[in-house]
Amino acid sequence: MNNVIKFGTDGWRGIIADNFTFENLRIVSQAVADYLDYKGDSKEVAIGYDRRFLSEDFARVSAEVFAGNGFKVYLSPEAIPTPYVSFFVKKRQIPIGVMITASHNNYKYNGFKIKEAFGGSAFPETTKQIENFIGKSPVRDVFFREAKRQEKIVETPFDEGYEELIESLVDLTAIRNSNLKVVVDSMNGVCGYKLAHFIKSPTCFVKTLRGERDTMFGGLAPEPKEEYLGLLSECMIETKADLALANDGDGDRTAGVHTDGSFFSPLEMIALLALYLIEHRNMRGLLATNNANTLYLKKIAEDHNLPCRNTPVGFKYIADLMLKEPLLIGGEESGGITIQGYLPERDGILVDLLLCEMLAKTGKSIKELLNEIYKRYGEFHFRRRDFGVESEKGRRQVKKLAEYPPGELCGYKVVDVDCLDGTKLFLDCGGWILFRQSGTEPVLRIYTEMPKVEELDEVISQGMKALGQADQK
Repeated sequence: MNNVIKFGTDGWRGIIADNFTFENLRIVSQAVADYLDYKGDSKEVAIGYDRRFLSEDFARVSAEVFAGNGFKVYLSPEAIPTPYVSFFVKKRQIPIGVMITASHNNYKYNGFKIKEAFGGSAFPETTKQIENFIGKSPVRDVFFREAKRQEKIVETPFDEGYEELIESLVDLTAIRNSNLKVVVDSMNGVCGYKLAHFIKSPTCFVKTLRGERDTMFGGLAPEPKEEYLGLLSECMIETKADLALANDGDGDRTAGVHTDGSFFSPLEMIALLALYLIEHRNMRGLLATNNANTLYLKKIAEDHNLPCRNTPVGFKYIADLMLKEPLLIGGEESGGITIQGYLPERDGILVDLLLCEMLAKTGKSIKELLNEIYKRYGEFHFRRRDFGVESEKGRRQVKKLAEYPPGELCGYKVVDVDCLDGTKLFLDCGGWILFRQSGTEPVLRIYTEMPKVEELDEVISQGMKALGQADQK
């Protein structure tokens, strides 16, 4: 059973009716209950769920197990964004929050994320201990209706106080009073029409795409990456909007498109927001980034005499930094970003709102703001490509590449190799390319940041060739 239920970068995920089954969900829920009993924490747990197929039923089954182990279960009465679970457990100081979601994965998947009382993703040591309890004791559960009658399961909203927190971090009045035109693609996920709820006004226009539930996500994965944003790109060009954004299936990530329909990457977003918070809000603190993120953060930190830290891929590492040091902004390549004053958790709606505030208060377009960054720190562009590769094979190939790196790529010399998380090759042009096997699915990810847009695909192509050659040695 331990071979079936493994916690990756952000939780346990599996294919519905294959390894993500009601039986396995009961087993992992029992393991979490046993872990909490072992620790002697208060016997409370919070459970939320997304809009995926059977998510509400999976949430109820998990609730039955916790109730059967004597826990009081707070269950969301509706599909909600993952950040709501983090907010709720921190507010109530509940030891563990569970979110039934597979985040950005396609419709075949579902998953089980764990949030801790500090309001962020469970640390690796927590999930490792939970894995040790898997299958060690029989599942104890009760019928849902009976548990509700005995008030062992209580359905309650998780967002009470959440809007007040957002209002303390974002100038919503400035956005509502602006003449911004915003398009947002909720990708049939839990964000729905939430952005419009926050900022739509007689002067601020918000158009929502795919705001309703679709358990098939229109046949695409609910992930805001370049190849899935065609609809948003078309709408951006058609409406001539100021800002076009997209949120993932469980609402904790953001990306978008520019006015010309090209990809507006999370790396551009975090660089723009870092500068905005420093120079327009006069905020100070640590800039935290992961190994697949932009070098702009390091340049911005050096320019403003601020600390900058690089972590392995996974938002939990940034959350750990936030708990220990005064963080200004932290984020990951996949679109998860947090700022000072918020939870040690990523939040797509928060990022959407901060970008809207930035435009409303600076009076400049995204392109104008990016051009300012190019003039100050040099011009770099980012691209990520995912390739279906069996996990063990991918990890072997990535390790071999670190041992036998190429001498050059795209005519640029490889000047350094970093193995913090995956294999990252630094080039003498200032660019880089990272090879990393996903911790949650059989996918090899390649990330690159280069001075010229036209070099991105070529450096990835040459990188793949180098990966194969290294694996043969």
